[in-house]
Amino acid sequence: MNTLIKISVLSISLCCIFSCKTQHFETPEYGKNETEKVRNIKKVYNFRTVGNIKNTEGRALKEGMLYRSAHLHQLKKKSFDEFGKLGIAEIIDLRNSKEIFEKPDHLPNGITYKKYSAFEDRGDQLAQARKLVLKGKVKASDADKRMVDFYREYVTENPETIKTIIAEILEADHPVLYHCTAGKDRTGIITALILAILKFDEETIYNEYLLSNNYRKNLVRKRLHLAGNLHFLYPKMDLQVLEKLSWVEKRYLDAAFGEINKKYGSTDAYIQKVLGISDAKRTEYIQKFTY
Repeated sequence: MNTLIKISVLSISLCCIFSCKTQHFETPEYGKNETEKVRNIKKVYNFRTVGNIKNTEGRALKEGMLYRSAHLHQLKKKSFDEFGKLGIAEIIDLRNSKEIFEKPDHLPNGITYKKYSAFEDRGDQLAQARKLVLKGKVKASDADKRMVDFYREYVTENPETIKTIIAEILEADHPVLYHCTAGKDRTGIITALILAILKFDEETIYNEYLLSNNYRKNLVRKRLHLAGNLHFLYPKMDLQVLEKLSWVEKRYLDAAFGEINKKYGSTDAYIQKVLGISDAKRTEYIQKFTY
């Protein structure tokens, strides 16, 4: 029996060695200034409060009003008290219905839960995409293009939903946590739009966006390492596809703001015409969220 086990392990190891290509992963761009307070809540990744930054008027964003994270499916009951201490009273889930069905949030009693998806997975696109990735039919360049296209479409395809999400967050009279699956793309776009409304400059907005790479670094490295070790199971899969889908890149956010500029002329015009925020209302939000 022991001999058989040893032979099996040896066979698997050799299979991995001869079927896996050497993978050279790139170093992502990280946020330069870790200005935000990261809260270590078990099994909740990329959890942080947006704050400790100044806008173009020299006003500082109040901490403890805006929280962002990845999904809360694995939130432990032991961590419920942490939510209470932070004063989080409302959760806004940016995932689509299929994502929510597969991994629903695990929340304390008494917290308001709302879901608004500006992206619906028609025809089970995500599941089909996963199968194509495993079969090696999606390359890193394909994944990169899909990410760019997703960012472009997210801000313009369902403007009413984006308007509702933004209004729900900015109109709240209590701390709000909004999240998607990884807390980096949809959550990153919504955060960028909120900061633009509150008149933070491009450098600050992009730094906050890139901080997802800082706070997800250990998780991503661990997953890429595991995928590399198990590559023999799906030898045709391009591991660089997983890499592309794991990090955020400036170019992705560029694509979102570029599409806004292309369709509406400027971010300020988008804020007024699409999000329905007047100059007076914008000033009100700035007074509310900064000091």
